[in-house]
Amino acid sequence: MLTKNLSLLRTSMKAYVQRSQATASNLANIDTPGYQRISVSFEDQLREVRHQVPSLRDPEDVEPRMEVEDGPPILEDEMMIMADVQMRTQFATRALREHFELMRTGIKGRTE
Repeated sequence: MLTKNLSLLRTSMKAYVQRSQATASNLANIDTPGYQRISVSFEDQLREVRHQVPSLRDPEDVEPRMEVEDGPPILEDEMMIMADVQMRTQFATRALREHFELMRTGIKGRTE
């Protein structure tokens, strides 16, 4: 049973995985001449969709997008992004766990 919240959490986790991979690539190539920073956009797209007329686009349709930026990665920025991704992943994981706990309670009829 794929609810809107579950679908959005799944897409969020996909974005966080991609952002972790992009950050790892940026850190691995921090001293590579000519390397351009890679980023993943997701939250800005989601925010735009939520502020549009409701019938135009569904938040479930938003997918993370990898982008190549102008300029090299900066170590401090990449470390902050890595910490941010870790916190967002923990939050999404907690929300998923609570979602499935509610489903289990609905199926079993009791909590353990």
